[in-house]
Amino acid sequence: MDSFFKRFIAGIVIGIGAIMPGFSGGILAVSMGLYKPAIDAVTGFFKAPGKNFRFLLPLALGGALGFLVFMFLLDWLFVDFRTAVLCVFIGLVVGSMPALLRECNEKGFKKSYPFWAIPGFVLAFGLIVLGLVTNAGAERAINWYLAMISGAIIMCGVLLPGVSISFILLNLGVYESFLAVFTAPPKLFIAAAELDKPFWECVRASFGTAPYMLFGVIGMAIVAVPALLLVKKVIEKHHGPAYYVIFGVVVATTLGCIVQEVVTLAGDPTFRFAWWKAVIWAALLAGGCLLSLSTEKFMRYKSE
Repeated sequence: MDSFFKRFIAGIVIGIGAIMPGFSGGILAVSMGLYKPAIDAVTGFFKAPGKNFRFLLPLALGGALGFLVFMFLLDWLFVDFRTAVLCVFIGLVVGSMPALLRECNEKGFKKSYPFWAIPGFVLAFGLIVLGLVTNAGAERAINWYLAMISGAIIMCGVLLPGVSISFILLNLGVYESFLAVFTAPPKLFIAAAELDKPFWECVRASFGTAPYMLFGVIGMAIVAVPALLLVKKVIEKHHGPAYYVIFGVVVATTLGCIVQEVVTLAGDPTFRFAWWKAVIWAALLAGGCLLSLSTEKFMRYKSE
């Protein structure tokens, strides 16, 4: 992928993977052969600034476009089709696990490596259970520190292959609220226009969530450089154990998302279970799994 256009398209795919529950922007970057070159370009940017800038620019532009555009689609889907959408995304996670396991063993395998998945699983699932017990998993209103934390988590998810940051935000109860921060401006503009307010007042109203966007970006910026350096060092020195810890986190967040949705549906007095719903959900889960497997296979084929 040497051309600007190809890296731009790859950036869009990675950006969508970063915000889509079930996908991982990092694992998509790995499957396209861009993960390590991108980290090397950022951490060694000033060694060859011109070359690294030309390499990173289309990835950054494409990533931002995919991230923002797909946010609006997800914001609409989650209103009426939350459980169905989650089934697709759970299937996407399950389908991405073979690729993550291949990455775990890329530089060799030792019998002790899989045991590193246990602390990753225990830590992640323990936090999920704690959230459920304290009702932290319920959707909560966004504020400045949650916006900053969400931004930091998104950056970590982009840098850690296999970790779906959207699943983590779902378990924290801030996913839909954080989406709304970025999808609210046009809605606020339209709402102000319907009240017959002047154009510039409509524009000013549309910036109502701008402070939360800013804190989200600040969270990303604070984490970016330290996380990049740490990820590069840990993966270079302890590739197998590090990826198995990530694998444990992925399994835990996937199970946590299932448990969270079951608890949510059980507590919803308007929800009525029907066999045809189960059939549709199972079909969507299988479809998500097949989509993830085929996407990863296609990306590997294109990178060869």
